[in-house]
Amino acid sequence: MMFRVLSVVLVVTVLVCGVVPPVSAQQVYVSDPEGKSLSRPSDHPDEGQWERGFKILGDDAVYLATSPFRLTPEGLLITGLIAAKVAGVAVGDKTIRRELRDRRHDTIYDVANGVTELGNAPVLFGLNVGFVLTGELIRQYNGDSLILDAALAATEAQILAAAFSEGIGYATARTGPNSANDPFKFKFGQSSFPSGHATQAFAVATVLNDRFDQPVGAIAYTLAAAVGLSRIVIDKHWASDVVAGAALGWAIGHAISKRRSENPPYLSFFPFVDPGTNTYWFMLSGGF
Repeated sequence: MMFRVLSVVLVVTVLVCGVVPPVSAQQVYVSDPEGKSLSRPSDHPDEGQWERGFKILGDDAVYLATSPFRLTPEGLLITGLIAAKVAGVAVGDKTIRRELRDRRHDTIYDVANGVTELGNAPVLFGLNVGFVLTGELIRQYNGDSLILDAALAATEAQILAAAFSEGIGYATARTGPNSANDPFKFKFGQSSFPSGHATQAFAVATVLNDRFDQPVGAIAYTLAAAVGLSRIVIDKHWASDVVAGAALGWAIGHAISKRRSENPPYLSFFPFVDPGTNTYWFMLSGGF
């Protein structure tokens, strides 16, 4: 079983390091005289922000899916370090769970139940939508698209983080602590590894950290860490699930933040709505 966990860890960390760009996201921003980070101007000034958001989603999904084929020596080193970290935590998963359960009080459990809602996909998506609307209002008011760009990147990062964590989760088929008291048990239909809540929360937090000056990033990471910890406290995930989710979320958020600042889309990705048949989907067209 331990060999299987290590194999799973390696797959996830290869994906993580494959999406980490060799250049940091801050390097693709320009700065104003006061030193604040600004998004790079779009190569297509006549293109609407919403259209850009949907167009880049398909491109970035392909980029993330093919990321393991772009590993660099630096990426391999980071892969090994993350794999060792996650594997080390996995060995202690059962002990960590037992210690938390022995020290857990009803108040702590209730607080954790509330905090974990921040990582729920619908709740986090709703917050991102509010963020997008706020950014759009600001853009219309004074022409500054910094907040809107960050909000669109955060929303996209969450969507892709949810998709990838869910896919990896069902592929690894790890059983969560609320289903079995064995961190090395795997069963078809289970999806504990990595934590989807942690992946999404850290993806959004990373975008905010890349796009805004402190203390925004510190606050975002603190909230993301609280979400991850809450998943362990309420017995929904093993500690290694959360650590792996945090790493994957950070990598996805960082990659999306960087790519959005570079404006590289080559796919058109837009919503399709047919009220007559109650059909709601996405259409994808390519221009290669």
